[in-house]
Amino acid sequence: MNAFIKETAGEGFSAKDFRTWNATVLAAMAVARHDERDQTTKAARKRVITDAVKETAKYLNNTPAVCRASYIDPRVFDCFASGETIAGRLKRIEGRTGDDEFADRERIEAAVLDLLR
Repeated sequence: MNAFIKETAGEGFSAKDFRTWNATVLAAMAVARHDERDQTTKAARKRVITDAVKETAKYLNNTPAVCRASYIDPRVFDCFASGETIAGRLKRIEGRTGDDEFADRERIEAAVLDLLR
């Protein structure tokens, strides 16, 4: 797989880059889906982050500790701590999605990119 990725995307890329990006997007979605009331205290924000890491780790089939340390971009949680998430955009994207459809991953990823800039 890595040989294909290097051939297609260039020498500086590997499967870990895609896994890291996927984890970052999943974590950004997880914190965005929490009710704003979950963000009122430091302890509540910590619980939201813990839940997001656990959820992301489950998707990656890894431990929460490894997932947080190696895959999720910490800026997602820095933004969350300062009150910034992709919640508004995520709601609009998911609102345009039918019950039997997947949400537009490209738009979700664009929202995460904007968050991290």
